[in-house]
Amino acid sequence: MDEPFFSIAQARTDLGNIGRTKLYEMVAAGKLELVKLGSKSLITGRSMRKLKSELLNQVAA
Repeated sequence: MDEPFFSIAQARTDLGNIGRTKLYEMVAAGKLELVKLGSKSLITGRSMRKLKSELLNQVAA
């Protein structure tokens, strides 16, 4: 089963060790969805799957 949420560190690692700034730029651009749980920032698994699918489609095109 896919993870429903990724920590910022997990999301960065899963996306090829991108930097924090790049990850937050993707959030600001609407490419990733960020939710807050108390003081913790989490990236939704749904938005991670969508972004990965879009990236793979770019490679295949």
